[in-house]
Amino acid sequence: MNTFVTSVTARPDAGRRRLPNGNGIQTTCPGYGQGRSAKCGAQDEAIGAVSHPPVYCSNTTKRGHKLFQYSALEEKLALLSEAEIIFGTPSWMTNVIPRCTNLKWIQSITAGVDSVIKEVTEHKVNADIILTRNGETFVQPMSEHIITLILACNKGLYKCHEQQKQAIFQRRNILAKPLALSSVGILGLGCIGRETARICKAFGTKVWGMTRTTVSEDSKCPNVDEYRTMSDLHEILSECDYIVNILPSTAETRGILSGEVFSHCKMGATFINVGRGDVTDEESVIKALRNKWLQYAALDVHIPEPLPASSPLWSEPGVIITPHMSGGYVGTKNYEQHRAKMFMKQYRRFINNEPLEYVVDLNRGY
Repeated sequence: MNTFVTSVTARPDAGRRRLPNGNGIQTTCPGYGQGRSAKCGAQDEAIGAVSHPPVYCSNTTKRGHKLFQYSALEEKLALLSEAEIIFGTPSWMTNVIPRCTNLKWIQSITAGVDSVIKEVTEHKVNADIILTRNGETFVQPMSEHIITLILACNKGLYKCHEQQKQAIFQRRNILAKPLALSSVGILGLGCIGRETARICKAFGTKVWGMTRTTVSEDSKCPNVDEYRTMSDLHEILSECDYIVNILPSTAETRGILSGEVFSHCKMGATFINVGRGDVTDEESVIKALRNKWLQYAALDVHIPEPLPASSPLWSEPGVIITPHMSGGYVGTKNYEQHRAKMFMKQYRRFINNEPLEYVVDLNRGY
């Protein structure tokens, strides 16, 4: 079995390691200085991941798997037809998937996989292909990002910053009610949504959660007070002070918050979007702010990305723009180690014929 790795399972600062078959390799690790060489190796524990392009290879392992070395994407394209597993970023995978005619499993390093689903379905790579997303390494940084924005808006820090630039010392109309008297509506209760609910409950906040279908009592998250489905979106908007979107991009979610949907929001509501930019559009967001349907719109995802300098969102009062950073800083050591550990855990499940975690339903889109 052949494995193609776009995010190298290696730890650049750890010196020589042992491969599963006892071999070590030397590679140039991109993202750690141009031309900087480091001795790396795959290992089942305490490993990290180096950003693409792929530069990692080994000889055949004890289990018969091979990792191919590529100094450039266009080299040795014939080998792609042999690959049964690929692991990497969706932006890179979309160029590779059509050439992987023997593909059995795709492991994404990201939580969102809409572009991968598009490639798999359009090119009909394999009707039985398994696609798994990263359901682990984004949970903590994204939930931290969300609660940071909730606190910043709640405490009026953005208004204070504007006053500071004008040397205005004034408290009026800045502070909001305590979070213990507030409510948060989380659109999408996957692993990130559930962790966000847990953190919000620590502040005493009432948590509403929206799911695609009705959730059974034994499957409900203890930190979610009110469960609703997508058909109840207007009720959630009218009840919650903070609306947090973590929905993926699917046929059901695209445009779900467009038009005049925000007119149903509770007065003074804040919209936080860390899911996908296409759940709404800039015209709808601007209209909601100008009509006072929203007080703030904190946007970490955009259509398109990067957000053009010509976008009116940059200068619209009440808009908070972050450059798709809620998933954390990819250059940190822990981030890379967690990502690679996640893959190795999944890989062991795969070769032992055990069920994989975070399997994506290609029809539903998540």
